[in-house]
Amino acid sequence: MNTEMSAVVAERRGLEKAIAADTSREISPTVAELLGDAPSGKALSRRRVGELKQREADLAAALRIVEQRITDAHIEASRAACAAIRPEFAKRVGVMVEAMKVLDAAHQSFEDLCRDLEAEDIRYGTLGQMKPFFLGDAKDGSGRIANYLKEAREAGYAI
Repeated sequence: MNTEMSAVVAERRGLEKAIAADTSREISPTVAELLGDAPSGKALSRRRVGELKQREADLAAALRIVEQRITDAHIEASRAACAAIRPEFAKRVGVMVEAMKVLDAAHQSFEDLCRDLEAEDIRYGTLGQMKPFFLGDAKDGSGRIANYLKEAREAGYAI
């Protein structure tokens, strides 16, 4: 269909250019018939342009239907694949959740140590900048680990 569409568009554009360049008098096929004359080439070209435009519209509609069928088939195939992989996926989410819980506990423990050091006015910067700022605050429940655990729970995974 795409090949035919390209050919139809090319033919239509060629005819439209020829019509624009043609300076001859145009006699429509119906008027020519009344006069007993042959229709002008320009008029026949216009008729053909109309036919080609209709064919373009039909091809475009057919291509949209094919694209929708492909999309629908892809969605169904994805659903089937997700149903088949769901147990393994859930297992791996569970492993990540458990690892994040361990990381969260370690993060909180580390933050407690840092707070204790700060409370004693110990400047521990010489130990290196090891605070995992990318995890967010360990105490307020809005860090990245808490967000991931919340999303896993909302998605129906046992955590």
